[in-house]
Parts: sequence; C-alpha cells; structure tokens
Amino acid sequence: MEMTLLEISNEALEIAVKDAPLPFLNAIRRYSLAKVPTYAIDEIMVVVNTSSMYDEILAHRLAMIPLTVEEVKDRIREIDPEVCEKCSSSPKEKAIEKECETCYIHMVLEAEAKESETTVYSGDIRSEDPLIKPVYNNIPIVILAPGQRISLELRARVGRGLEHAKWSPATIAVTRYVADIKIEKELCNLCRKCIELCPKNVFEMDKDKIKVINTYNCILCKQCLQNCPIKAITISRVDNNYVLRIESSGSMRPESIIIESVYILLNELNELERFVKSIKHGAQT
Repeated sequence: MEMTLLEISNEALEIAVKDAPLPFLNAIRRYSLAKVPTYAIDEIMVVVNTSSMYDEILAHRLAMIPLTVEEVKDRIREIDPEVCEKCSSSPKEKAIEKECETCYIHMVLEAEAKESETTVYSGDIRSEDPLIKPVYNNIPIVILAPGQRISLELRARVGRGLEHAKWSPATIAVTRYVADIKIEKELCNLCRKCIELCPKNVFEMDKDKIKVINTYNCILCKQCLQNCPIKAITISRVDNNYVLRIESSGSMRPESIIIESVYILLNELNELERFVKSIKHGAQT
C-alpha cells in the first residue's frame, strides 16, 4: 500500500492511497463520521429566556455548536459513550452518578441587552473545563432586543455521530476514484473548452497542446468530456487507486479523526478475533 499526502490543514486532510482495498478506506470513512466520540451540548436548563426565540430552537442551535476535544482525546478514550447515552438528568431515568460524572461537562450562557440590540455568540458560552469549549467564538445564537435576557445552564455529553450528527467530528468524509484522463492530440483542436469549464483546474495550455497537470484534483464531474465538441477526451478510473478526504468540524484535527477511527476499528476487530478464537477453542474441547 502506497500513500501520498495531497493536502493537510487544521480543517482538512486528503490522502491518495494506492493498492488498498476500497472497503478498508470506506470503513475508516464511516467510522470518522459515526464512531469517533466527541462532546456536544445535550441538555439545557432554561433559567430565563425572554428572547423571541423558542426554548427548543435555542436548544437546537446550541447543540450544533462544535466543541474542542483535541486536547482531551485520551480522556474520551476512557469513557464509554454507550454508558453516557443512558445518563440523564431526567427523573424518569435513574442515572449511575459515578459513571455519569465523567460523561458531562457543565457550561453557562448568560446575556442581556441593555439599551440596544445585542447578538449572543458562541464565544459567550463559559465552560467549567477550559479544554472543552466552542471551537469558534463567532457563531451567532440569538439576537436580543433591548431589555431581553437569557440565562441557561448547559451540559455537554460524550457521544458518537451514530447517535446524532452533532457528535460527529467530521463534516465531510469521502473516498473517490483517481481519474485516468487522456487527450487525443490528433483530434484536439485547442478550443480550450476543457480548461474553461473544469472546476478544479486539471487542464493547462502548454505551448501547442493541452495537458493534464493534476489528476488527483479531478472529481470526475465530466464537464470536459461532455463539452468537448470533437470528443478528444476520454476519462476512466485507475484501478486500486483512491483518494480519502476528511474535513473536520474543528473539534479535532483531521489527522486525529483518522487515528481515532483506526484505533476504534482495530479494537473492534480484535474483539471479533477473540470471540472467534473462543468459539474455536470451545469446539475443540
């Protein structure tokens, strides 16, 4: 298996992978979205809300604000999200206090508009844990008219994207094919249609010919193929060659998302291996 780093930043990671089975990359992609645990605001106690926004809408907006967990990844590994899912402040559910203590982080949001309109932002949320806080401080939550006030107590809980999208650390996780683009020089009349229409700037004019400068950028939209007047372009996919792209919500670095995905996947495979071995051992005895 050969890998090439195509892009890396705080928000995105893109890797070209050669001679790797697609189901393997797809498993990492799915685990990035559904299995990597993070914190998200899950419970809200409304002390005061005199704004024009309903409590339910306010709660939904707060729940979708991504929280930083990059510095507490090791701590989250020790927490079982399935246990946390059962923890609740609701009197209908009997929570196990000692186990639930590690599941939650408490936060507070208080704001009041005095003489003019005030916009409440995610940066106004105060967390008891400085390592777990809103990723971005400029997400607008609600606009308060003069005299209006909100006072909320928030509880952020560990969970997985499998339970709700607000816990998913990845906003985009895709695998795509690598394109094999060929231009018939004898047919090409240098009309430049492919250069003009390609959204990813895959083509470039080089003296008296058009050449492909980066096949990894191609997203197989086939705009060049469909708009070439003389059909001088052919596109196919390269066998056993894929691109894995992960974009983060900001809660974790994209490379950390992949590392945690692989860690969880390996643990589950090891558990499966132990189970199968126990069956084999039982059959032999």
